[in-house]
Amino acid sequence: MDSNTVVRNLGIGLAVIGIILLVGYAFYNILTMESNLILKLSLAAIILGIIIALLSLIKERIGTNDTEIERKY
Repeated sequence: MDSNTVVRNLGIGLAVIGIILLVGYAFYNILTMESNLILKLSLAAIILGIIIALLSLIKERIGTNDTEIERKY
């Protein structure tokens, strides 16, 4: 593995960790604020739905291999 791949993977990892922390903090604030229960439940359902959809897309992307034939010149 070359240094570019390591740096790129480190950057992507840090970005994903930051996003997860930010979404978790927002989710916590939404659930602890003083508001209507229906609003809390609907926002929680939307956030969880987006997270589940993204995780399924990532899993699908990782599971499928590139079938394109590489040309070597």
